Formats: sequence, structure tokens, C-alpha cells
Amino acid sequence: MRIGNYEFLKSNQWCYQIYLVTPDGWDGKAKTRKSPIDGRSLIAIECYPNTVEAAIKRCINLNERDSVDTCDAAELLAKVEQLHDSMRSMAREIANAG
Repeated sequence: MRIGNYEFLKSNQWCYQIYLVTPDGWDGKAKTRKSPIDGRSLIAIECYPNTVEAAIKRCINLNERDSVDTCDAAELLAKVEQLHDSMRSMAREIANAG
């Protein structure tokens, strides 16, 4: 998922890798990963967020640091958090019913 100048991809079951998306035509490194979205080169920044919410928050923070608008991402984050809260609530109800 791309948010502003950053993209995150699932690295393994413990974390998401956050990448800086390079400008079109960037040719600084031959062995950079390519984005599945549009084939642009990605430079690995960090690998730590273990949830979608944490990865979105980190991308928002990085974009805000770079003065990039992230209003749409904040709305997305709110929807993802609401969905996860709803799923946790349903899981508790199912567990308590049985």
C-alpha cells in the first residue's frame, strides 16, 4: 500500500517493510526492489510495524515530516481501526457465546 512518498509491503508474519518511493526515472541503485503498484524503485527504510494500523501511522508520520499531505491516509487509518475494533468485538462475542 502506498501512502504519499512511502509504500509498505508485508515482509513476514512479524512486520511490514516500509520503503521510500523513488521519483520516476530514478537510477541510483541497480538492486532496489520494484513496486508492485507501478514498477518504481523502492528504497528500504525500516521494518518494524507489525500491524496494518502501525504501518499506516508510520507512513503518515514520515510524510508529515516531509511536508506531504496525508489527509486521505488519516481517513483510511480511521476506517481500518474501526474495522479491526469491530472484528475484535465480534470475536469476543463469539468467544463468550460458546
